[in-house]
Amino acid sequence: MSSTNTHVDQMLEVEGLGKAYRIYRGAGARMLEVLSAGSLRGHDLHWALRDLDFSLRRGAALGLVGSNGAGKSTLLKVLSGTTVPSTGRYRIRGRVASLLELGTGFHQDFSGRENVMMHGVLCGHSRREVDRRLDEILDFAELGSAVEEPVRTYSTGMGMRLGFAAAMGFDPELLILDEVFAVGDMYFQKKCVDRLLRFKSEGHTILLCSHSLYDVRQLCDEALWLESGEVRCSGDATTVTNTYAAWQREHIQESAEVDTRRPTDWPRIDGARLQHADGRLASRARTGDDLKLSIQWTNPAAAHRPIQIGAAFLRQDRTLCAAAGTHLDSLDLHGTEGELVLHLPRIALLSGTFTVMLYLFDGEGVFRYEERALDEELVVESDTKELGLVRLQHHWEQRDKGAQREAAA
Repeated sequence: MSSTNTHVDQMLEVEGLGKAYRIYRGAGARMLEVLSAGSLRGHDLHWALRDLDFSLRRGAALGLVGSNGAGKSTLLKVLSGTTVPSTGRYRIRGRVASLLELGTGFHQDFSGRENVMMHGVLCGHSRREVDRRLDEILDFAELGSAVEEPVRTYSTGMGMRLGFAAAMGFDPELLILDEVFAVGDMYFQKKCVDRLLRFKSEGHTILLCSHSLYDVRQLCDEALWLESGEVRCSGDATTVTNTYAAWQREHIQESAEVDTRRPTDWPRIDGARLQHADGRLASRARTGDDLKLSIQWTNPAAAHRPIQIGAAFLRQDRTLCAAAGTHLDSLDLHGTEGELVLHLPRIALLSGTFTVMLYLFDGEGVFRYEERALDEELVVESDTKELGLVRLQHHWEQRDKGAQREAAA
C-alpha cells in the first residue's frame, strides 16, 4: 500500500501532542505577571498531556483508559476543538461529533427542538437537511412533549438522551464520547449501545473514554492507557485493559494517583487461581475436564457492606461464553475475608482460548467494586468435531413414523 493510501486510511493522526496549563502561585501572581509584561513569572506549568503519538484507522474503535487525572478528558477536549494543544499537532479526516459532558453546547433557554436545529446548522448542514433529519433525531431521544420545553428544565437523563441523539443524528465519521453511559436508565443505555454498534458496522470510527473496562473490551478494537499525561500502553483492547487492571491491583494502596474517592475499607479481590481437580494450575484443559476456580477476598466493612462475586469466560473476540455469580445462586458471603471456590465439573467449553474474568459486586450484584482477569488465559482443546462455544448435554431419539400412525388409530 502506498504511503498516501496509508494516510487516507487513518481517520485520526496525533503527533507529539502536549497540553500545559498555567497554575498561578497566588491571588496576585497573575496580575504581577501581567504588569511586568511577563518578566516576572507567577505561574508553574502543569502538563496534562505530553508527547502523545498515535493514530486511529477508519472504521475502528479506540478506548481510552487510565486513572483520574491521567489526561483522558483533556485529550478528548483537544481533539474536539474545545481547547488548543500547547505542542504538537493532530489531524482528523472527516466530520466529527463529540459528546464530552451532558448538555455541552446546548443553550439552556432554548427548547430541545431548537437546540437540535442549532446543532445541525453549526455542524455545517443546510436548513433543509436539518429539517429532514429532525423527526428521526427527536424520535430517538424519546422526550415526548418535553422536546418543546427549555433544556434547563431537563433532568440529567433527558439531557443525555438529547445530546446523544443530536451527536449521532447528523452522520459524523468520527464520534468522540466521554463517559456518556455513566447515567441514564438501562433501557436507553442499551439503545445507545445498539446504535453505536450499528454506527461502527457502517464503517464509522469511535473514540471512547470510559472507566468501565468491560465497556472498552466490548465496544473497542484497540485501547490506549494514559497515565500522568503519557502513553503507558497501547494495542489490542483486551491486552491493554488487562495490563491496566493488573497495574491498578498493584498500586491501589501505594500510588497517590489512584482514584482518591475509593475508600480504604472497600472490598477487594486478593488473589485467584484456576486449577484442575488434582490441584494443578490450569492454563490448558480439555472439554469435559473438572476445574475449580479459587478466589480470595477481603471485605473490611462486611457488617454493613455485603458483597457478591462473579466469574465469566470470554472468547478472544470478547464474546461472553459462560458466567456464574453468587447472587445468581442465592449464596451469601459472610465475614471480613475468605476464599470462595467455584467448582466446574465436566467443563462444557469447546475448543478455543478464553479469558477468565472475576467480578466483585455490591450486595445486589449491580455495582462493580472491581473487575480483573486471571494472568493466564485458558486454552481448551476438544477431541470431537462439535461446533459452537459449549457442548450441549443432549441425546437423539428416533421414532418410527408408521408406529406412531398405528398408535394414533
